[in-house]
Amino acid sequence: MTTARTVTAPGGKTYLLVQDKRNQIPATFALMATRAGEKVCLRISGGCKGMNSDDKRAMIGFFLMALEGFKGMIWSGGTRQFDKDIVLDPMVTDIPGFIAASNPECIALGSAPRTDVLRLTGESHLTLDDYGTAPNPAMNAILLVQDGAEGKLDWDGDLNAAFELMSNLKAHAGFNQVGVIAWNGGPITRDEVMRSVKNGWPTYVIKGSGRAADEIAAELEAGTLTPSAGNLFVINKDDPIELRQALQSFGFIARN
Repeated sequence: MTTARTVTAPGGKTYLLVQDKRNQIPATFALMATRAGEKVCLRISGGCKGMNSDDKRAMIGFFLMALEGFKGMIWSGGTRQFDKDIVLDPMVTDIPGFIAASNPECIALGSAPRTDVLRLTGESHLTLDDYGTAPNPAMNAILLVQDGAEGKLDWDGDLNAAFELMSNLKAHAGFNQVGVIAWNGGPITRDEVMRSVKNGWPTYVIKGSGRAADEIAAELEAGTLTPSAGNLFVINKDDPIELRQALQSFGFIARN
């Protein structure tokens, strides 16, 4: 078992790139996405509030089964919470790293807003705030979005950049498909889901995972949420094959 701080990204290094929110996404970061074996992109949105260790392990198993053979770019928020270098307690933001580690042609990226002054702690550990939040070392690269040299952003401060990148990959980089999967989460997750739906991208909420995902699923099934694009789908968290088949139908994963 690895400790939470161990760099498990390919090559033993994770690249950090900084973007002012007013500027274009660094070309180096965008080019990282194009190294994926297949030109498809999935963003994993959400959180793990209310989940215990068994729930989190089951979550990782769910995604590993659903995304077996995925060769595209997969990404999420780019952070990991550290606590005394203990064995990893996985979060939603760890899913891209697990998928990339199991699928060699997959590229795992992350994005995060700069919400505070960056600082080094302990034995030169880079952290993003006083709570031990740090860049996730399982990803090939992470984009840190800031508001000028000194300005700080809220935790949704990277979303414009994230959705700009996905739009550009589809419009200009030959990506055949981009989409969003929501697990649990709160208001930021709901925002990501609705942005994805508005863009006409395949969007999946995992029913039974909790909070925002369950709320959206309930509204969709009750008919109180009726996205005009018809591209919002409810997937049961106990059925990873359902998600796999749904992703295959849109070309995210090749059919066997």
